[in-house]
Amino acid sequence: MHREYEITIVLNAQVSPDVFKKTIEKYEGVLLADGGQVIRKDDWGVKKLAFPMKKQFRGRYVHYDLLCKPEYLKESERLMRIDENVLRYLNIFIGENVDVEKRKIELAKAEAKAAAGQNASL
Repeated sequence: MHREYEITIVLNAQVSPDVFKKTIEKYEGVLLADGGQVIRKDDWGVKKLAFPMKKQFRGRYVHYDLLCKPEYLKESERLMRIDENVLRYLNIFIGENVDVEKRKIELAKAEAKAAAGQNASL
């Protein structure tokens, strides 16, 4: 049974674009195995960290809303713990039995509302 999760991965900002791409593809391959699905993927870019992690002061953030099986999530967590390019990760369980199309529409509406709120404050 697939469940919906939000996953944020903080990678070392000093890795080359090729290593970044290979690292992300590796975790997507694990998470999306056996019918998993990405609802939304955001590359938030390089940001200054609030405190140093593994002697790094900047990290590259990638955020996912996706459907996957819990056992594949556990495997990706195991791999992230031992990967020297991953500074931190956070997995949040959202729900079970998710209608993917309806969820995509909800996320698009929330994103549009947030963008409208930012434009109004400028």
